[in-house]
Amino acid sequence: MEEYEKLLVAYDWVRKLANGINPLNGNAAKEDDIVNNVHISRCLFYVADILGKQAERKPKSNRNTPFDFSALQIDRYNYVDAISISAFARELQKLLPENMQSVSYNSMTKWLLQKGLLQESAQNSDGHTYKVATPKGNSIGIYSEERESNGRHYMGTLYNRDAQKFLIEHIEEIANTQ
Repeated sequence: MEEYEKLLVAYDWVRKLANGINPLNGNAAKEDDIVNNVHISRCLFYVADILGKQAERKPKSNRNTPFDFSALQIDRYNYVDAISISAFARELQKLLPENMQSVSYNSMTKWLLQKGLLQESAQNSDGHTYKVATPKGNSIGIYSEERESNGRHYMGTLYNRDAQKFLIEHIEEIANTQ
């Protein structure tokens, strides 16, 4: 059991004891039980309050375990008609244990560039370059389209269902090139 989970159990049990409830079976403690002593009860409420405040500060996940393809719950991935590479990477991260490193969208993009499925676009009027699909990328379901946001035009690159399947099939290779 993780430390945070232990904290939640301790909070629950101490709170129940403070209220005169046996945390193991949910029954009310007998009137002469020590947890019903006013001094003990106040002390337990105090401890429960401290544990509750600590529990509110849920620790951020510490992704220190290296990516392991076998831990990826691929069968739970929800394929969509079109998705950006960053959104795709976030969806994959949800399918991994909390402490496991994911494959970043930057790693996926670099790999796709190396494989000739994406290429850098020419600079636009703002001086920006974008990653756009190559004909080879189009053949697996990657496509680029012009988009507009706040009056600014840019090229958005999207991945259809086939491209998502392709990336998942190659995710272990992508992870090994990080």
